[in-house]
Amino acid sequence: MIVKLRRRILDRFVLRPSRNQLDFGQKQRYWFESNENRDEYFVSDPSPAQTPDLLIIKFPGTAGRAERATDWPGNVLPHVHVRSCTWNAPGYGGSTGKASLSRIAQRAEAFFLHLADQVNTERTAIWLTGNSLGCATATYLTSKYGDRIDGLVLRNPPPLIETVKRVADRYPLGRWAYAIADSLPESMNLLHTAPNVITPVVMLQSELDELVPLALQDEVFELLSSPKHRVVMKGIGHAGLINDDHLPSISESIRWLWDQSAKA
Repeated sequence: MIVKLRRRILDRFVLRPSRNQLDFGQKQRYWFESNENRDEYFVSDPSPAQTPDLLIIKFPGTAGRAERATDWPGNVLPHVHVRSCTWNAPGYGGSTGKASLSRIAQRAEAFFLHLADQVNTERTAIWLTGNSLGCATATYLTSKYGDRIDGLVLRNPPPLIETVKRVADRYPLGRWAYAIADSLPESMNLLHTAPNVITPVVMLQSELDELVPLALQDEVFELLSSPKHRVVMKGIGHAGLINDDHLPSISESIRWLWDQSAKA
């Protein structure tokens, strides 16, 4: 009972769900139903009737929404047919249920298997991408389904227990939050799942990240197996925008990942 209470408090501390209507541009909205759950996701594909060379499944951050997803990183590979699918976690957008760290992994797993089963993995490579909190989801899935996933892209991955404790230390009596942070489910603990990843990885790190400092992100990077590639984006914080100075090294890393994962 006490663990459930702590996890509810942790949900309130970490998650920033929203359900307001958002413009999703040219993307197509889809629904996936499983065990009375209904998940909303958005797809960008210039040739939906054709088999894609690359399926990218994207997991947004704690306040992110699938409606806002861009064509990155698929747009770095102009000669590759890319299908991008971005998921709204429980409690976000039109996805049913309450926003909860305890529910994310199980729901994401069903969603991933639904999409992966739709493609021929002998012809289509699969990448997972995560931004901030979404890195925990993407890494959990990659640690479990490494035989079906060809690439992993992480941006500013937060070891959540350490990140929450660091933020709590800014406040009087912040150490009272330590037990709440320790209640994090293992599926969302990057320091637990990262060592089990055998897939090639690209990690993008914001140099001035005020929420997840490079030292914390480096802990995740060191736990990942090779091959892996890291890009430090100079001069920006956690939610900073990628600028023209960052694009050459980022694009090079994405092309490297494609070379690692392209199907013959």
